Amino acid sequence: MSGRVDGEPGRCFPNDEASEMIYKPLDTQRQEIRLLTLHPSSDGDEGIHCALSHLALSPSSASGIPAYEALSYVWGEPDFTECITLNNHPFFITPSLRYILASLRLKSQTRLLWVDAICINQLDIKERNTQVGLMREIYTNCARDIAWLDPMIGKDYKSSDIYGNAKLHRKEEKIKSGMDLMYNITQKNPQTLKILQDQHREGLFALNYTQQRSLKSLFEKPTLWKRLWVMQELSLAPLVTLMCKGAELQWDQLTTLFRDEPYFDAFHMYTSSHMRLYYAEFSEVFVPIKRIEDQRRLLSQESKLMDVLVRFRATESTNPMDKIYGLLGLVTEDHGIQVDYSKSIRDLYKQTTISLIKMSGNLDILCQNPFERKGEPSALQQDPGTPAMPSWVAEFDVKRQECLPLIFAQRNIFNASTKRCQTPCRLLGSDEDILVLKGTILGTVGPILEKGTPDETEAQDTMRLYLNDQALSHPQDHLYRPRFGDRSISTGETSIRAFWRTLVKDCTLPPRMRRLRLAEIESLDIQNQETLANEGEQVKTYQIRLDGLYSRSAFSYDPGDDFDFCNVDSETVIVTAQMMHETHDLMFATTENGLYMLARPHVQQGDVVAVLDGGRIPMVLRMVEHEGLGDTFKVVCSAYVHGFMDGEADTGVAEGWLHKQDILLA
Repeated sequence: MSGRVDGEPGRCFPNDEASEMIYKPLDTQRQEIRLLTLHPSSDGDEGIHCALSHLALSPSSASGIPAYEALSYVWGEPDFTECITLNNHPFFITPSLRYILASLRLKSQTRLLWVDAICINQLDIKERNTQVGLMREIYTNCARDIAWLDPMIGKDYKSSDIYGNAKLHRKEEKIKSGMDLMYNITQKNPQTLKILQDQHREGLFALNYTQQRSLKSLFEKPTLWKRLWVMQELSLAPLVTLMCKGAELQWDQLTTLFRDEPYFDAFHMYTSSHMRLYYAEFSEVFVPIKRIEDQRRLLSQESKLMDVLVRFRATESTNPMDKIYGLLGLVTEDHGIQVDYSKSIRDLYKQTTISLIKMSGNLDILCQNPFERKGEPSALQQDPGTPAMPSWVAEFDVKRQECLPLIFAQRNIFNASTKRCQTPCRLLGSDEDILVLKGTILGTVGPILEKGTPDETEAQDTMRLYLNDQALSHPQDHLYRPRFGDRSISTGETSIRAFWRTLVKDCTLPPRMRRLRLAEIESLDIQNQETLANEGEQVKTYQIRLDGLYSRSAFSYDPGDDFDFCNVDSETVIVTAQMMHETHDLMFATTENGLYMLARPHVQQGDVVAVLDGGRIPMVLRMVEHEGLGDTFKVVCSAYVHGFMDGEADTGVAEGWLHKQDILLA
């Protein structure tokens, strides 16, 4: 739970005998939890004295809930060497928790706390499962949450050495300086983050080097901001206080800063503020608290599982199961996932993927997978016969820096399939690892003609590999005409236009992506034909200019599916921009029947291109033999397929030149 580093329930606890005497069974029907009474310090007594009591959180007991404070902190190493007195028994805790309790202890009165390491019997897995499922109730019912900012825990220090280290006081002073600075910014002259950025650019408000470091000491350096469990805790509590020894800052004092900031959701990720260096110190340092503030704003609204999982994917947890369990308390959807640490990671991630498909009725978790691994999916790397995660299951524990950027940042730019996928999902096989979907196969990938890495290839080189020279010199004689059986499908578009539109995915540049309009396509067609005739140039598309002067927000990002571009689509904010048609993440290819596509570099000749019901983007699949079920496929990646991004596959089925079939994903 609270920012633990070890992540293993019951690991290295020297409290076996004491636990039997201290912990009495909790009534799960009444949603009972334990509260910790921290007794005041006595003259000359350095010992920590505490007592546990039971509290019911069930709705029938809500009126009798006393005011208690929850504690969010980083456990540190599983070094249970500090002894306290708990219910008149010796009980061992970590040095970090003892330091916090000693700092929180009042002089003349008791303090009522909820502290996970003590209030949950860590030796009882069944109890831990139940209590993790009550995290939403525990934190929404507390009077406030204390977020303890330890400047050294989780760093390169032994936990036993931290609290006698001379550096501790100096580092705590830097956190206090950051709190004082934030108080002055938010209280004396409250401004939004964007206004402060603009003032900084214009020389009206500047942070000196010391102030910048103090903000990093407050919002970036403490390990607390990186721990997954803490995200849930700070998001749910009605009030939050950031605290270190001798200083505190109320979370509400930070809220004004983010008043005009957009949400980060699963498909609309932040980028550096307007890509200007003078904004950097006002953006990146605030990202951890920005994520939490987004979630806090959603407390009374719908909070989707996909958005929550992606919003906090950069946070850390030692146990991969906590990537799901540690965030469920933030989700308002009926996801059907029960906390069970006896379950395998494989089964949990499979259940979570199925839940996302069922709740959405679409295949975004496959087609626009925010957890897509660089290189290729783990399921494609496994040796035959080796148990692996099914290829359609999202790898929720992949580190953010190991993930590929989404091919399409917005969910509704394309709708390759106009159908919803069938729910509940059909699963086959003895382990129910085969996902059965309806879909339409468009073709198979032809020879991969590029050699070396994609980012070493110019657009002109790619054109010469896949199109003959006359496609550029006599474009009207060379039309884009993919074949389906004995029928060719053509809109009269030239091959060269289809080629460059594929390279730019028929969109403006991210992060403010939208479809290219007809007039823009006509204009770009002239420019790009000239570009492709010249050595060393890349194709072009339009870009909605990112400029802080045109934005109300400090964070530059994809503005969302419902963004009204009318306010920014003018000559003053639309510019043509050179664009590498391929990076190391994408590669141009064709199918045997003449389709142009843009996909990941690990696509191979013979892979199948398909549009699946519920998939907004086509998928590339690889055929594998499955004993007993025949032909099945593994997920390779999603792809832009020119001319089949807007329901054309469903039209083909209706007109009879394509057909719908069961597609089994292994």
